Amino acid sequence: KKKKKRESEKEKKNKFLARACFHPQVYEGFLESNFRDEGTERASANMVVQSRFNKAHNKGGSNNTLVSSAGSSLTIRRRERESTPLVSSPFQQQKSHKTSKRSTLRLRCEPPADREVEVLESETKTENTQKAVHSKGNEVAVQQKEGTESNNEASIWELLKFTVPTMGIWLASPILSLVDATVVGSQSVVELAALTPGTVLVDYLVYVFTFLGIATTNILSVTVAERNGKRTESRLNDALTLASICGLVVGALIFFYNAKLFPLVISTASQELVEPASVYASIRALGIPFALIGMVLQCAFLASKNTRVPLLSTLMGGSANLVGDIVMVNYLGLGIAGAAWATVLSQVLTVVVLASDVRGTFAGMPFKFKAKLPKLSSLLEFLRIAGPVSIILLSKVIVFSVVSLSAANLGPTPSAAHTLLFNVFLFFCVPGDSLNQCAQTFLPPVTGQMRSERKLKNRIILTGNFIGVVNCMLGFLMIFVFPNILTTSEPVIKTLQSVGLILCSILFLHPFGISTEGILMATKQ
Repeated sequence: KKKKKRESEKEKKNKFLARACFHPQVYEGFLESNFRDEGTERASANMVVQSRFNKAHNKGGSNNTLVSSAGSSLTIRRRERESTPLVSSPFQQQKSHKTSKRSTLRLRCEPPADREVEVLESETKTENTQKAVHSKGNEVAVQQKEGTESNNEASIWELLKFTVPTMGIWLASPILSLVDATVVGSQSVVELAALTPGTVLVDYLVYVFTFLGIATTNILSVTVAERNGKRTESRLNDALTLASICGLVVGALIFFYNAKLFPLVISTASQELVEPASVYASIRALGIPFALIGMVLQCAFLASKNTRVPLLSTLMGGSANLVGDIVMVNYLGLGIAGAAWATVLSQVLTVVVLASDVRGTFAGMPFKFKAKLPKLSSLLEFLRIAGPVSIILLSKVIVFSVVSLSAANLGPTPSAAHTLLFNVFLFFCVPGDSLNQCAQTFLPPVTGQMRSERKLKNRIILTGNFIGVVNCMLGFLMIFVFPNILTTSEPVIKTLQSVGLILCSILFLHPFGISTEGILMATKQ
């Protein structure tokens, strides 16, 4: 088809050239309207014009000179035109082409004296139009580029509006863990110590699968910014399916094998911790599928920059957990089992609240829950993000698990102190985790826009340093000035304060490390 089109255009040019061979001025208009490409085609066209003119008029040198001078004047004007860029719009190019062609056809029936003036006026008008359109197009393009970057570049106020509610979302889990430890510890020191191995087994395995939430945030933050409803629906359903499958598998493994695992990791000196830890882990295993599904839904809302729904669901789930702890532990006397049941019920309620807001629409786009197996391309997209992230998370889990299990082998008092210290650490990790989530939400849409990306990275890192200083000061006050907030046991307080300065230094460094980690994840480094 392209070959036939080129041949038809060539034939059309030749026919027009054959009709236009009665006057040199016509050749100039013909070349201007038909041979707008670079030098070689224009030179060959001049040769064709000159040879056909000589054949048509059977004349000698003067006419050859006339034709050559016409070609030379065209070449000069063509060079002037090449210094001005062509019209950016195809419509304007077509319009300019038709204008030049009409001027060429008028040359055939107008007096010779007026033809050259008309051609020059037409060419001058076309050049002015091209300059104006090109200048206007450049201005519009620059304005559009600046507008796009300014729209994608998040201000400090926007970052705060996103980060503060996100802190509330992430604060819920450590606050509730601290409440669990406080309520259970008021009834039994042994059960308080048993919370450490039970929490390590359940929460740390769930933490490994945080890569599903991170991958969901990275993928959906781009598809929502592009307003791609079909891709958003597909990827969110794939993430929910993966979360359900992983939750069922992990929950079943913990439920059936925790009783065999705890005697292997808890020393013989602390065997009284095995039974309560096993009871706690077995009940918490029932809520793992809901925990992963809720995590994916929360990350999906955060990717769409909607913090209201996750915060509402977290507040409702946290309230249910708090009321459940008080009723089941203090009034019903269920002890550590009551704390586990309260946590499971709060996870179920959180998923119900999140799912009820996704029915029909998500981020202003149509959405429908679909139970389907992810396609291979979707799985590969998740794995590209989840592969490195899962290694990071697994390394953290291994370190924290070894430390916590080692503390459990030291006896009830050191293990109880470690449980409280670790909950304090998790509590003050939340602002840094919020910055991590902020980086993964706001950076992917501006990746490639160097100015916006650099400014946003600097703001996140500086905010992380500021949060580190605040965390260090608050942690010092909680451990050394107001330790009775955590426990009333004097041996446990002395154990806490013996390592308090180490914890304060960790609280200072953590926000910087976790915020830069979020930046690297968001930019897929």
